[in-house]
Amino acid sequence: MIRIREKETVMCIKLCKPKAVGIKDGRTVLLRRPEAKDLRKILKYINAIIDEDAPIELNKRMTLAAERKWMKETLAGMRKGTKHFLLAELDGQLVGEANLTSGRGRSAHVAEYGISVAKDFRRLGVGSVLTKYILDVGRRDKNIKLITLRVYEFNRKAIQMYRKFGFRKVARLPNRVAYKGKLYATFVMDMKR
Repeated sequence: MIRIREKETVMCIKLCKPKAVGIKDGRTVLLRRPEAKDLRKILKYINAIIDEDAPIELNKRMTLAAERKWMKETLAGMRKGTKHFLLAELDGQLVGEANLTSGRGRSAHVAEYGISVAKDFRRLGVGSVLTKYILDVGRRDKNIKLITLRVYEFNRKAIQMYRKFGFRKVARLPNRVAYKGKLYATFVMDMKR
């Protein structure tokens, strides 16, 4: 079991406060930081994303043991202030997540952004509200000077959303991703704080 005392999540408590936000269909999602008790809910969510073969880096189902290790590392990063993580819930169901993970050493000022949204909740604005809130958190974190992301070249809807939020392509890395039997380039996109 993962145990975490609320007062340990100092940085995420200050910057990742729960927030209810409306989406395009009129419903409201709750944006909040993860807690240890969310382990199985997050495992079910990520395995559903993997099962649909969504364009994310993971391509094999996560085990409970692997997810427990990930959760422990994520909560530790939140305590240290090197990770910001938000869940999006609708009626108790996990429908999305977004995160910023800071680099180490000479790259500690750079945070990598990641996001995923459950299949049935795409095109409803869940990705946009998650992105807006996590980028607001990144802007308030005085240690983050640059936010970066990697996106598959064919993921045009995601690229369009990232541009809307101020990200710009800075590199194209050919043949970085094997997806559905083909090799694709990855774009690196950056946004200054």
